[in-house]
Amino acid sequence: MRLHLLPEEFSHNRGMVALAESVLISFIFITALYFFNRDIAIHLDSYHDLSLLVLAVITLYNGTIFGIVSLAVMAVGIYFFTLEYDLKTLLSYLIFVLLFGEFHFHFKRQRVSDREEKHYLKAKFRELSNAFFALKVSHDQLEKGYLLKPVTLRSLIIDLSANMQRDDIYRHLFETFQEAFSLQAACYCRLEEEKRVHETIPLGESSFTFDPEMEMVAQCIETKKPVFLAENKMEMIEKEPILAVLPVLDIHNRLLGLYIIEKMDFLEFNMDNILKIQILLEYLAQERFYHQRASHTSSLMNIAQIDARFQFEIDRLHTMYRRFGVHSAVVLLQTTNPAVSLIMENFKTSKMRLLDMVTTYQEKGAYFFIFLLPLERVSGAVSFRQRLERELEGFTAKEYRILVTEIEKIETIQQWIKRYEKTH
Repeated sequence: MRLHLLPEEFSHNRGMVALAESVLISFIFITALYFFNRDIAIHLDSYHDLSLLVLAVITLYNGTIFGIVSLAVMAVGIYFFTLEYDLKTLLSYLIFVLLFGEFHFHFKRQRVSDREEKHYLKAKFRELSNAFFALKVSHDQLEKGYLLKPVTLRSLIIDLSANMQRDDIYRHLFETFQEAFSLQAACYCRLEEEKRVHETIPLGESSFTFDPEMEMVAQCIETKKPVFLAENKMEMIEKEPILAVLPVLDIHNRLLGLYIIEKMDFLEFNMDNILKIQILLEYLAQERFYHQRASHTSSLMNIAQIDARFQFEIDRLHTMYRRFGVHSAVVLLQTTNPAVSLIMENFKTSKMRLLDMVTTYQEKGAYFFIFLLPLERVSGAVSFRQRLERELEGFTAKEYRILVTEIEKIETIQQWIKRYEKTH
């Protein structure tokens, strides 16, 4: 049995609070037993269930080390009151504390794993939602004026994030917003971690001065949600000459800055257009996040031809497994048959889950399709392999090979590819 004695929080304030709780509860418990009946304090085993209940609650809630501290306080209390204690009973209680601590460790590990899965799914959902709505907004704008503006907002944002500095990006984007949403004046405020303004970029006829005490600004920072000037609060425009405050969030829901809308055509000022602007701003932040990692190379799969975003996702999922035990799987399909490659190209574009990712690598006449299956165990990856085999029923097993592994053994994929390069 592994003895997981020291929880992660012990070195932080949570550990000190738990230590104080354990000592105080144990002292109150043993003192109450003594004053109710001295014999109970001398022989703890006469009230086995009650003593074990206290130790179980403390250990299961706080961890093994605090259960041991609680038991030690009980032993010291008994000796202080009676100058004797039952060593055999205390040792048997120690065994129970270690068992309770093992349960605490596994419950806590599962809770942390579930929380990380939730955070990952929320981040991916935000990425996919931003991409989808950016595409929808681009399509709407394309329908409204294709001849005058033969470029989608989504493609424009991708180009801006890749080729320009921050100031130029927001100024060019503002010019686009002027045409698309009749925006007249705005200001982008980049925030630091302490929610202090680091930089302001005035746009158009902007005269905005950042003040964290402004009601709309403070509410947006606190809730991380867009704040509009409501119809029943039009008198606020004299105190706060702004129409809306939009949060700019990254894929991890961290607040990067605020986009202040000061002036906008009355007919265009509606919730639909404001939300479109926010989505496009978040999509811009998302694209900048990945562009800054465009040269990212994973130490787990250091192959230059593989997409940097794919390598970044490998490192992220591997870190989640190493730190929190969150499982993911990888499937490699290798073939030298162009027909198999063509079927796989069709499969990856139309028959994969939204969360799944795939990259293609070609070397010395061979095609390598690497599928990344987030939050999927090997059993799920085996089912995915069976789907691939059903797609390739018309081919013999010699025309392709499939390798299934977990994210913690991702190095075997690179070893497989390197071995093929050396032997051909």
